[in-house]
Amino acid sequence: MTDHLELRHGPTVIGVLERSSGSSVTLRYSNEVLDSVETGRIVVSCSAPVQQAPVNVTAWCRGLLPEGQHLHALAARADVTASDTFGLLRRYGRDIAGAFEIVTVDPPPRDPDIAIYGPGELDAAILNLEDEPLGIADDSELSLAGLQDKMTAVRIEDRWARPIHGYPSTHILKVDSATHRGIVAAEAACLRLALAVGLTTIDASVTVVGDRDVLIVPRYDRSIERNGTVVRLHQEDLLQALGVNPADRRERAKYQHSSSAPSWWHCADLLDSYSDNWNHEVSRLIAAMTFTTAIGNGDCHAKNVSLMINDGTVTLAPLYDTVPTMLWPALRDRAALWVNDVRRNSAITGADLVEEAVRFRVPVGRAASAVEDTLEEMTANLRVLDHEEAFEAITANIDRLRRSL
Repeated sequence: MTDHLELRHGPTVIGVLERSSGSSVTLRYSNEVLDSVETGRIVVSCSAPVQQAPVNVTAWCRGLLPEGQHLHALAARADVTASDTFGLLRRYGRDIAGAFEIVTVDPPPRDPDIAIYGPGELDAAILNLEDEPLGIADDSELSLAGLQDKMTAVRIEDRWARPIHGYPSTHILKVDSATHRGIVAAEAACLRLALAVGLTTIDASVTVVGDRDVLIVPRYDRSIERNGTVVRLHQEDLLQALGVNPADRRERAKYQHSSSAPSWWHCADLLDSYSDNWNHEVSRLIAAMTFTTAIGNGDCHAKNVSLMINDGTVTLAPLYDTVPTMLWPALRDRAALWVNDVRRNSAITGADLVEEAVRFRVPVGRAASAVEDTLEEMTANLRVLDHEEAFEAITANIDRLRRSL
């Protein structure tokens, strides 16, 4: 097996990934990219602008992989160590988050395909996720970041299919937590609210398999054309964009721990550097931060905030993983990303949201208006939650934030 892989966008070779010293991975951009894209432009990641010299993309690559026991299970199946980022992506890198595929050159990649699920087969796969993380089979070439029991699938008209050899999946199916029952129903409720206020494009739904709720999430990094072709759209999470390895700090690098990355400010700074419409994007970021605080989501870490990349410009991705963790007292109240240096989610005030937005270099009056407008829009749409506990808790939290503006 060779120690280089191709990073492709459709038929175009974006560059070559090479195993470097230790567990590092570097990207060497292809001549096609170097000849057609201005140096410094963003194609793959904000942490890897186009340049002649090889660039270290270990953190970006690592961000494509699952975490915890799921990572170790995939590593064991591939007969590599969990720290072997290159080896894992050689085996699982074809259907990944974003627009690209990672493929072997020798042997050449197999043709992507699907296998339509027969009666009961999808339910069986969902119920077996604890033993088969991500629903991986011998012919699966996919990866999905995170810790939850979940899998990818392809929606073909009114049928579900399993992606084979890197066929682009269209949906993510997330199983309810065995220890914190009701999480996916609450997440779905908050996704409905985010959709109503224009902070996401995800129109999620919940079904029941066995005795477990399952959240069905259309992928925002996939688009389906009228002829049924699945198109990959590029995105990266905030940790990837900052070039921070999720394995750092004992796999807690996604949580803010100081004034250094990651933070809401660092997301604003990236948008300032690479967005074509800073005013629009920073307003959306303030709204996303306000929404996250208002729903009591203490787990909105740097892998749950993402950026879209299109033709060299960067925009804030739709909100996802909108879990109102405040509904479960046993879950963390510590804010995954601090607001105005306040570290407990329940202690963040409306004034803190404004002060954090001012750090983004937004005038205080405009910052206050953005926070207030978001809270008003949420209040006007709370009925779409259709979830009594979430409705009561979020209503109270919005009232608290508005009083403290």
